[in-house]
Amino acid sequence: MFTLANGWKSILIRVLVFFIVSVSLVGCAPRGAFNFDDEKLTQEQAVVQPIFVATNRRKSEVTTQGLFRQEFGDIRNAEVRFARMDISIPASHQLGRIEWPGYAKPDPNKHFVVQNQQAYDGSAAFMAAVNARENHEDVFVFVHGFNVNTAEAIYRLAQVAHDYQARIPVIAFSWPSAGSAQGYAYDRDSVMFSRDGLEELLTLLSKRKRRVYLIAHSMGSHLVMETLRQMSISGNKRGLEQLAAVALISPDIDEDVFKQQARRIDPLPKPFTLMVSQKDRALDLAAFLTGKPNRLGSIPSAESLDGLPISVIDLSAIEGGDGAGHATAFTSPEAIEQLRNW
Repeated sequence: MFTLANGWKSILIRVLVFFIVSVSLVGCAPRGAFNFDDEKLTQEQAVVQPIFVATNRRKSEVTTQGLFRQEFGDIRNAEVRFARMDISIPASHQLGRIEWPGYAKPDPNKHFVVQNQQAYDGSAAFMAAVNARENHEDVFVFVHGFNVNTAEAIYRLAQVAHDYQARIPVIAFSWPSAGSAQGYAYDRDSVMFSRDGLEELLTLLSKRKRRVYLIAHSMGSHLVMETLRQMSISGNKRGLEQLAAVALISPDIDEDVFKQQARRIDPLPKPFTLMVSQKDRALDLAAFLTGKPNRLGSIPSAESLDGLPISVIDLSAIEGGDGAGHATAFTSPEAIEQLRNW
């Protein structure tokens, strides 16, 4: 009779648990996709949030329907492309939510929709557009996490910028996540692939005196740390010095790896903040898969960081938000109310 050795049993159990939990986290709703307000039906009371986009996802060869009608998916591209999308947020918007239409017909009075889109022919045109915005001397850069497609990354930033009342240009760096709950290994490799692309963006933003606020979520935090470490080692000090603040939200990084990364970043941006939770089911799963007791986003306090000048905000007691407890800072009205006054 065939039996499994203990090591293989452990692997099999982890795979099964990963599959079960992944399905439970994704649920039955359709994945996020861009919805376009082709007839410009958006009501006057809706808020239009411009989102600048830098992406190293490769687009398809289909070009007849505009920039984002075709897929910007999981295929990696060494070239960074630039764009802007104007996202209409309905007057009925609730704090912490993205009003997706699901299987219903998109309605700009009820749902997030794309009102306009603009592709830029290179970085110079992109920076000219950023510099044309009011309060352009400060910019906000957002790096999404694991299992996120382009529409989800851009709509999430639109929701965050709106709910946190951002008054400065906001930029989404959309790296080539597989957009699949089973794509964890692929996404970790895509993070390493994307370091040069994120450095290119941060270097562009540093070419004039401006303050750059860099925010990352989940696995995107690993991309940020690897990029800042790379910039420091290569001597790209100017790009680092322009960072006014860094915040890593629910960071999916090994704790020991993070401390090694941080020690090589000189200068380490200040303030530097981690937002953590001991109720993060997604990070519990990541810890299980990697064979570690916890990930950086689940540490109990700053004492774990060996004296690094990094502050920790514990969101464990915050109510509401996503069911997995992995995006509390974005999805919980209580967290948003507290943090935007922080």
